[in-house]
Parts: sequence; structure tokens; C-alpha cells
Amino acid sequence: MFFEVSVNLVRGKQSPDTHLPRATTVGEEYRRKDAWVPMERTRRVLAAKASRHSLKTDLEMLTMPGVGAEQRRALESESFCLQVLVDEEEELGEPIVRCCREARESCRRGSLTPSLTPNERRLRELVHMGAYGAAINHTAMLLSFHGQGRGRQGHPTIHTPQSLQLWYIRIALLVKTKSLAVAQAEAQPFSQLEKPDIFYQYYPEMYGGRTGSMASFSFRLLLAELPMHAGKPKDALRRLFCMWAAIKRMLNNLKQGVCEDGSATELEETDRAESLKLWRSREAKVIYSIINCACYVKDYGLAMELLAQLIEREDTPKHMLLSALGRLNLQTGNIAGAEICFNEAYLFGSSGVRELVDRGLFATAQGNFEEACACFQQASSLDPSNLMILNNWAVCMLHDGRMQEAISVLETAIASKPLENLHESLVLNLCSLYDLQSSKKGIMKKFALLRQISKYSADAPTTILEKLYG
Repeated sequence: MFFEVSVNLVRGKQSPDTHLPRATTVGEEYRRKDAWVPMERTRRVLAAKASRHSLKTDLEMLTMPGVGAEQRRALESESFCLQVLVDEEEELGEPIVRCCREARESCRRGSLTPSLTPNERRLRELVHMGAYGAAINHTAMLLSFHGQGRGRQGHPTIHTPQSLQLWYIRIALLVKTKSLAVAQAEAQPFSQLEKPDIFYQYYPEMYGGRTGSMASFSFRLLLAELPMHAGKPKDALRRLFCMWAAIKRMLNNLKQGVCEDGSATELEETDRAESLKLWRSREAKVIYSIINCACYVKDYGLAMELLAQLIEREDTPKHMLLSALGRLNLQTGNIAGAEICFNEAYLFGSSGVRELVDRGLFATAQGNFEEACACFQQASSLDPSNLMILNNWAVCMLHDGRMQEAISVLETAIASKPLENLHESLVLNLCSLYDLQSSKKGIMKKFALLRQISKYSADAPTTILEKLYG
């Protein structure tokens, strides 16, 4: 992947004499950020709530989430680190079990001591230190304060921006730790965040005249992408195109002189310009996600078509998009097309690290690994913290018959900044190189690497443990 995440409403023009309520500048930023077009059925419920009509909402129109009970065993305490495989010790060799036990004991003695007072500050600390399992457990405790904890799925509840943000963090962490079955089960009640109790208008007594979605745009995008992570990319494409259609409608409403949701509220020209800028940037994010999803299903024609559309827009970084289009051409074997894209990218200002990486990838596609290594080495000297460059450099060294140098590059990167560079892709590549080097030495080096993970990383992804054990 090259990126690190319609119905047009036509309205007649208002008469100059028509009185329109004016949006106040106070809170305009929040109104713009929260804007969303509700579906028709949701709009009717929200209109009834706004008029204070007594209307009983059907349960099927409510969002009733809850933490899954199946999480209890896996996330019983904040000392979750390296526990995924330790629960099945009979399947592991003694050295790896010992390393995992040492890591857990270290966590218990250190900063992963269970918290008696769950709070958002503690949650941020856990995420920052990479203790994703403990952070997931922490979100469960915080959501229980909102009446949405374990066993509460299917029960009516009151949503707040804070509770929905906690759900966003929780589901994102579940995806991060590849707990995809749990993520899907807990995300199911939210659907695509179109039910009325997700909007401020559903709670007029709590939020007065505030309008829009309490759920963040990032949460909407995560839920749309979730099926792709779970191996159902076509479902993700459908959801993403629905999001794109909604954003197109909002942009069209702004161009027609009304608010994003179609309400006839007068906006200052500066506010309207800022709204157009925000939603165009969000539209681009959705298109990037569609491109990634299209690449996942190998629909490179769709990916290239969308990239070409983005390049034609005035508000996009053309040199970066042309570079991405060139890399996509390389992936499909179109070396001549890639060369054209790279040359055009340089005309728009692509230089430095990106240009060197493009040259390295181009040389790799031609089988010129010596030149590719030189390009990646130079790029790495300019951007030493870029793990993608280090990985590509090591792979090219391997193909060039310099396996020991490839191992040294990755080992040096980890030794220099273990907290930042104990990344899953880099560790997995290093383990593969150890396997190629020597079975006996490779096992010992993998155990040493596991000890580093247990020292510097609160959680180790299951894929790393499996690779280290294998």
C-alpha cells in the first residue's frame, strides 16, 4: 500500500428577501467538524426530537453497543503483555516460554501495574508505551462508566462524544492487535453510524441547539475500512463508496449556498470556504482508503483511475501522487509507465528522500540490486528513522548476495532505537534472515531478539511470537 488510511441535492436559489438564520462564529469550528447528512429515516426522528414531540423510538433505530464477554479471559488485567501464546505453554519451547514469563514479571513490577482508578490519562499512557492489550482492557473499564461495558450490548444507552471516542480507540486497538473477530462483533451495533442517537439533535435537553454527529469522522472511516482488515474488502469498498457519496452531497450543499446537511442556515463566506476546504480534505482521505482497498483486491485499474482523479485536483500534492502512481505501475509490471510517472513527479518538485526511494524501487524492478542498494543507503542517511527504507535496503542486499550486511543493517537499526524500531515488519524480516543464515545461530539470535521485545515492548504481536518460535 502506498498511503499510511452519489446523490446530488439540487435546491433553488433563495430570494434576497428571504430571512435565513445566521450561524454564529462561536462554535462554527465544531459545527463544521461535526456536520453530517443523516439518512431520511434518521432525519424524521431528529426533527421530531427537535420539535419536542413525544415520539418513542423503535429499538432497531438505537445504537446499543457493549463490550464482548469473550474479552474477559484475554484481558483480565493490565499485565497482558506477551500473553497471547503463553496461555498455551505446552505448545511452546522452554526458552520462549521463559522469555515471555520474564516479560510478564517485568510488566507487573513496572509501569503496567493494574490501575485502581481508570481514566483517560492512563489510557493515553498505555497506548504510548505500546501496551495495547492493557489499553483495550482499560477502555472496557471506562466504557462501563457509560453503561456500555461487558454484557451491555443490546441494552438502550445514552451516547456522548466521550463514549464514542472511547469506542473508536477500542476498536482501533482491536484492529491493531489483530483481534478482528472481537472488533467486528463490537462494531456491529454501530453499523455505519447512521442511527439517530449518534446525533446531537437526539438529545436536545443535553446539547440544546447543537447539531451534527457525535461520532468523529475518523470513527466513521475506521468502521468503513474494518471489513477490509477482516478479509472482506468488497464490503469495505461498498461502505467507503457510501461515505464518498455522502461527502459529495455535503460539498454540493455548500456550493448551493446551504449548510453541509442541507439546512438553510446562512454562513459567512470565510466559514463556507473553510468548510469546503475541510470536506475536500476528508473526501481525499476516503479516496485514499478506496485506493488501498482496491489494491487489496488487486483492482489496480480502479486504484490508478482514482489516483489520476486526485492528481487533477488543485489541492493535492501532485508530486507525491505521481510518485505513488509510479510505484503502483511498478507493482503491475509496467516499468515504462512507472518511469513516466516518476519523471513527471520530479517536475512537480519531488526530490530528496522520495526521489531516491523511487529510483531504488525502479532499479529493483529492473533487477539492478547494486544500484537499488546505493539509492536506499543514501535515502537512509537522509532519513535514518524511516523503517520502510531500511527494510527495502535489507531486501535488496539479500538479493545482491550480501545477507550478513542485510542482517547488520536491521540489527543496527534496532540497537540504535529499540523503542521505535522494534516494528513488526522489521522484526519479521530479521527473523527470516536469521532462518536463512543458520538454523542453530538463527534460533539463538531470535531468542535474543525476543528478550529485546520483552524489555522494550509491552505487547508482542502474535505474528512475531509465532515467527520467533517457528
